[in-house]
Amino acid sequence: MRAVISGGGTGGHIYPALAIAEELRARGDEILYMGGADSTEEELVKGYGFDFASVATSPLHRNLLKVVGDLAANCRGMHEARKIIADFAPSVAIGTGGFVTAPVLSAAQSLHIPTMIHEQNAFPGLANRRLAQKAEAVCLTFAPAQRYFPHQERIHYTGLPVRQRIIEAGCESFKREAYAFFEIPEAEQTIPTLLITGGSQGAQSINEAAYAAYSGLLDAGYRIIHLCGKKNYFSMKQKAPQDKRLILLPYLEQMEYGLAVADLALARAGASFLAEVAVLGLPTILVPYPYATNDHQAANAKVFSEEDAAVMIKDTDLNGERLLQIVQALFNNPVRLERMQAGAHLLAKTTAAADIADVAYSIAKNK
Repeated sequence: MRAVISGGGTGGHIYPALAIAEELRARGDEILYMGGADSTEEELVKGYGFDFASVATSPLHRNLLKVVGDLAANCRGMHEARKIIADFAPSVAIGTGGFVTAPVLSAAQSLHIPTMIHEQNAFPGLANRRLAQKAEAVCLTFAPAQRYFPHQERIHYTGLPVRQRIIEAGCESFKREAYAFFEIPEAEQTIPTLLITGGSQGAQSINEAAYAAYSGLLDAGYRIIHLCGKKNYFSMKQKAPQDKRLILLPYLEQMEYGLAVADLALARAGASFLAEVAVLGLPTILVPYPYATNDHQAANAKVFSEEDAAVMIKDTDLNGERLLQIVQALFNNPVRLERMQAGAHLLAKTTAAADIADVAYSIAKNK
């Protein structure tokens, strides 16, 4: 089978698309990934060895003058996508979100090619809701999203696909590899480890709370792996305590290593990250991004907190003192941590990529 896959802008859209692409490639299918030019997705996709084709695309700004240019760019992108897709002649087109998905899947639908979308969040975005009107299938991560889509008979609850390297991160042999990556000697591998991440760009409120809690966390005997974002790294590095148990990084491309050695995580509530911690059974402290569209991160976090897989805290309530209290309370309560691990595992869907691939085969065959 030939498949077009599109998803871009952030890792939350790109990594699930890559997981689906990996599954289809393993089945012998030919993949063409479509995204924006000189984009994050182009860099990552080529690193995974997939063919990539770029189209014009733009997010829709709130400024009316800018919206005209945005619509023109996306219209141009749709025309570019139509030609690329017609030449490639795929059996199916799959979108995982991000503004580039709209022109790509719209072009495929105009060519009567079966399309399917994967919605990562508990509250779906406007683009996916519109694309779903003509899509042959909609795959969901969270069941609460189902009510927002038409054609209920086309809904498939698959969970969110994660890359094979993430799944492997739970193995003991992989953990040894991760400890070696961070240069953590065997004698120090039992130190409780807190992974802090605000996503690829970092998160100011999380960074500020983490910095304020550094001394308390280190005094309590914990290790910290903090991914603070590229723009904040140098300023934080200059102020951070000099302690080998504090591993401060701008970004971690090999996120699987950070997840492998962590006993607890502090993070935003992006769906892709949540799928990864669920697969690994990693307890989390979730601080939903308060300005996410339709507050979808709060909806995501609620699913995890209701399953007792995570502690949820509002962004405005987060500070160094509160963070230290929560971390100490959790690390001092192994029974609670075990319960959170079990809750996370209940939300995991390790077969998500395979299930999505099966849906793709089904709609391609039925067309």
